[in-house]
Amino acid sequence: MKWFGRTSKTAADAVLSPCGGGLGAVRLERGTDRPRLVEFALRDIPAVTPDLLHRMASEHALRDLPLICLLNAEDYQTVVIDSPQVAEDEFHAALRWKVKDLIGFHLDDAVLDHLPIPLLQGRAANTWVVAAKTTAVRALADQYRQAGLNLQVIDVRETAQRNLTALLAPDDYAVAMLHVDGQDSLLTFNHGGELLLSRRIEGRGASQEQLLDRVGLETQRSVDYFERQFHTLPLAKLYLAPMPEHPRWRDYLAAQLSIPVEGVDLARFIDLNGQDRLADPRLQNQVFHLMGAALRGLLS
Repeated sequence: MKWFGRTSKTAADAVLSPCGGGLGAVRLERGTDRPRLVEFALRDIPAVTPDLLHRMASEHALRDLPLICLLNAEDYQTVVIDSPQVAEDEFHAALRWKVKDLIGFHLDDAVLDHLPIPLLQGRAANTWVVAAKTTAVRALADQYRQAGLNLQVIDVRETAQRNLTALLAPDDYAVAMLHVDGQDSLLTFNHGGELLLSRRIEGRGASQEQLLDRVGLETQRSVDYFERQFHTLPLAKLYLAPMPEHPRWRDYLAAQLSIPVEGVDLARFIDLNGQDRLADPRLQNQVFHLMGAALRGLLS
């Protein structure tokens, strides 16, 4: 099984994953101008079980396909570190040593994966690291095994969001993407198909006004930080992922930032193939990262 952020291509282009209090199924294929949605379902369920996974996969022709699922946000952390300057066979051990004091659970209870951050002029080599709770990864994998399904990839929201942003990013500029769901908002910075930086913004318990202020402030700080750290790479735009009250959020963020802010719709990334209910921004918000994960094997 492959973990998290690896950029190697995989045949898995079908997603069957827990998703915002539900279970979602997504399958994409290559289209003429955009990837095309060929299978979509979302069910609200109290808990994911092997039986539900098996039934969902059978009903939507996913049972014999290699599958992708997303790890719950509370089960992993991401950090950026200076890349260890060691021999290749010592890299993983050096990585573990560097992150041991940066994560909120014991290193012995963690499984790690990483992505190199592209080397840019004037910057030291950095690595983006995902540290996941081993118990959570095993429990998730066991559910699919008990369901008789071929779980090929466990992914995370940051790399799923990167996949979507890669379809919009111009060659010579970086862009940011912000997804706000009222819980953990996620801000990512991309250059082409590469993830440069990610930031979660905590929103639990906040009112709508408090959330707007908090996300606005933290986004402004993150944009300022990015422009200092990646000063040779211009930041062109912040894209705002689908959500209710899109215009209000877009206008508020545009007033806080030095870069343009543009709201996006899933139809800009993907041919939704007549799935009329996906016109609902609430549903688009809920399945945004499922769609991004399903792009994993289709990006060239």
